[in-house]
Amino acid sequence: MRNLILISLLISSLSVSACDLCGCANGSSFVGLLPRSGSQFVGLRYRLRSFDSHLNSQVLKTKEEYQTLEVWGRFYPIKNLQVLAFLPYNDNQQTLLYSGTKTQKKGIGDVLLLAHYNILNTFLDSTNTSGIYHNLMIGGGIKLPTGKFEYGYADTEVNPNFQLGTGSTDFLLSAIHTVRYKKFGLNTEVGGRISTQSNRHYKFGNRLSASLTAFYTKNFGHLSIMPNLGSSFDYGFKDHKEGLANSQTGGYTLLSTLGVQAYYRAFSVGFSFQEPLAQNLGGGELKTLPQTSIFLTLGF
Repeated sequence: MRNLILISLLISSLSVSACDLCGCANGSSFVGLLPRSGSQFVGLRYRLRSFDSHLNSQVLKTKEEYQTLEVWGRFYPIKNLQVLAFLPYNDNQQTLLYSGTKTQKKGIGDVLLLAHYNILNTFLDSTNTSGIYHNLMIGGGIKLPTGKFEYGYADTEVNPNFQLGTGSTDFLLSAIHTVRYKKFGLNTEVGGRISTQSNRHYKFGNRLSASLTAFYTKNFGHLSIMPNLGSSFDYGFKDHKEGLANSQTGGYTLLSTLGVQAYYRAFSVGFSFQEPLAQNLGGGELKTLPQTSIFLTLGF
């Protein structure tokens, strides 16, 4: 009986204090394949990411689910300058599998702003007779600490990743290249996030990301369908807890991506599915599961 009481108390405390190992809902500056190049839009995007954590522990094994619904848009304040804005609402949930105890956080996440300057665009070159067109944009941005971050405070010692925001102002770097021949195209993106200290207790690691996506466009009058296939890679450096590297953080994921986008007049919709190909997260204690996203935009 005494052992059962101790186990019960342990599980109860774990649901509150948790630990540092988990899949962070505040990722890199990865944007993905955007709707129609050159057009302004506003819309909604939904993303679902799931993880299994503490794979080698029967008591600590946890199922994590991160849902994000965000208002997003693309604007051109001046010629050749693209500005992307993201305002997310996060719904994070952890389930301790041993007891079924659930912990949930809901609320506004970190606002993200990205700007790219178009330094190469042969799509508008009327003298180009090769049929091969290029577009290269480089830029950067900022992630603002608008999401609630509570780690390290006496009243709620939940883990640092299971937060609505990172509690830090982070800086983003990004480059996007698109090459197209007739109805076929290839989109390449590289980016990174430079993190600053969240508070005196925690600093998230910097991140690097890259993606390669092939696409094909088929027109049916006013309707266009664009299936796409590719892969993405994300690498996270270790976090630092009170100045010391947190060994249960950092690592990489390699994902395959399958998606489709459809355009009808000013409207566009899209769906993508990502399947892990290779990964090593949190020293092998964290496993990312298949991920999905959908979007709807209105051009103007």
